[in-house]
Amino acid sequence: MWGDVQQRGQLVRGFLAVGAGNYGALVLSLAINIVLTRRLGVEQFGRLALLLMISQILLLLIVNWTQVGFIRFGSQEFVKHGAIVRAFWARLSIMAPLLALAAAVLLGARAPLSAYLRIPEWGLGLLFLHFLLVYVLNSLGAVFQARQEMSRYGAVMFFEKGASLALVALLPASWISHPLTVVGCYAASALLLSAWAVAVLGRKTFLPVALDPSVSRALLRFSLPFILTTWMGLFGNNWLDFVFLKWFRSIPEVGLYALAGQLAGVIQQVTITFSTLLLPHFSVLAGNEDEDGIRMFLDRVLPYWFFATSVLFSAALFAIIPAVPLVFGEAFAGALPALAVLIVASSALSLFNAFDPLLSAYGATAALAKVFVLSVSVKALLSWLLIPQWGIKGAAISTVCGYTACALCTMFLSQRRTGARTMRLALFAAPVLVVCASLLYLPERYAPVAALAGGTTCLYAVVIRFQLFQIEDRTLLKDIWNTVFQRNIGREAGIIRSGSELP
Repeated sequence: MWGDVQQRGQLVRGFLAVGAGNYGALVLSLAINIVLTRRLGVEQFGRLALLLMISQILLLLIVNWTQVGFIRFGSQEFVKHGAIVRAFWARLSIMAPLLALAAAVLLGARAPLSAYLRIPEWGLGLLFLHFLLVYVLNSLGAVFQARQEMSRYGAVMFFEKGASLALVALLPASWISHPLTVVGCYAASALLLSAWAVAVLGRKTFLPVALDPSVSRALLRFSLPFILTTWMGLFGNNWLDFVFLKWFRSIPEVGLYALAGQLAGVIQQVTITFSTLLLPHFSVLAGNEDEDGIRMFLDRVLPYWFFATSVLFSAALFAIIPAVPLVFGEAFAGALPALAVLIVASSALSLFNAFDPLLSAYGATAALAKVFVLSVSVKALLSWLLIPQWGIKGAAISTVCGYTACALCTMFLSQRRTGARTMRLALFAAPVLVVCASLLYLPERYAPVAALAGGTTCLYAVVIRFQLFQIEDRTLLKDIWNTVFQRNIGREAGIIRSGSELP
């Protein structure tokens, strides 16, 4: 019994450490944004987003697809042998030729790429150094995860952003007037935290060199399926919008959309966390072939979650109008229309993030891959069509459409698999859509009142439609919450957070 209590306490501490590190890093990222938007201005902020795009694309193409496998094999090796040397060097043996190839490509394309980014050629070397240091820091964070040292993993996430904030805030404003200087600050913070992590882990974590071809092959086989979804993310992310915005519009619009995407990402983190909690719960129900339990969860529990997200996103729409110009400066008020549309996209994402774990629990990974490809294709096509005419609002609309296609497909597949009426849950996006449309398109004098009235009416309608807040639901919701939380607290402690490097 004591052992169970001790283990549960360890899981709780891990959960709190990762949660504090993750959400604390989000808060620090917002603080970094506040400093940079006021020191750089719209155009230079856009240039910074383009520079960091290079590092993120390199991480996406070269590194991220092996992260899950490294943690999996590293944790297994640590449990058996108390070390992760073989997993560490196995991953490095896979990464080394890819890193060399990336360096060669950047070197060969340095002239056109530096002209495109409007930086000197040596600046590409700084970007590659930043990428390498972020890769090292992410790898060291994965080592902490594999060793179940979640408090240190949370510390890495938090203090890396803290060091970045300290550098950009405390250095003289004249030094932080060019995006390359900011990239240098980010690289320096990654170097500082990497040095701390290496000192904590010690030499025995990485030495002696242990190249085991069998481990390398196993890690490669496990990781290869992640290439499709990881690389397709290149076309579904904001980076493609940045390219189109620079090509068809202007760099200041890149800056506005970078801020809108970052702020929307903070809100969307809530839905991502909920998704990680659902996967093990659905896995248990699916493994026990408890179809009645799954349908009950979909019919009686999820509506409450979607009601909560509707209220949250609607409130966020009211809050951003005064907050963005006040916090980030009047120059960034132009980000408001795109940000409002991206909050609508968050409603679609919340629907997808609720049903993606269910389909994963059923093993429908091939279907999910097809849905992901469809979503990315819709977004990429619409970005190309809409951005030339509508700019950042067109980019945001393409995101809404891509997320909506993804959500509707997963909801349809879930309905066909379970027999539950999941498609009707899309109605919970209506309040957010009504509030957004009212605030954006009605005269400013009447918009807030109309948005409040329309959103409240829609919320009341879905409460009636889904018969929410019935007395008999209280016990059900309490039992479900306790079950989901207790089963998933350990998994939440091991969530992999790639972390956005956008400013």
